[in-house]
Amino acid sequence: MRFVWLLAVASCVPHPRAAAPAPPEDRWAKLDFEQRHAVMTFTVLPNMARAWRDFRHTPYPEMTCRTCHGKDAEAVSYRMPNPSLPRVDPTHPPTGPVADFMRTKMLPDVMDLTGSTTFTCNTCHER
Repeated sequence: MRFVWLLAVASCVPHPRAAAPAPPEDRWAKLDFEQRHAVMTFTVLPNMARAWRDFRHTPYPEMTCRTCHGKDAEAVSYRMPNPSLPRVDPTHPPTGPVADFMRTKMLPDVMDLTGSTTFTCNTCHER
């Protein structure tokens, strides 16, 4: 009988709510230029070059820093978004195989490889 009473009382006591999970940390935002350059050079570029090669079915990776950052990458300190890339309107995103690949493979992989939580299509492509 005591056990039943204890259960009844315990069920009336408010339970503390679980704390909401903290949003993921944006590791990319904390990096300085040299650290970002290293991540891009040694992590992002090789992985994305292989992904692009596989998507395009080419024998060799055909991607360099200038593929995404433009011909004047060094002169503009790799600034993004890059005006030499096609513009992307977020209210009317492009469709087709390349756009699908960029949205479903490239963007999530770059976010994962850089530790960014804020990258979007317009991080690289102007609106």
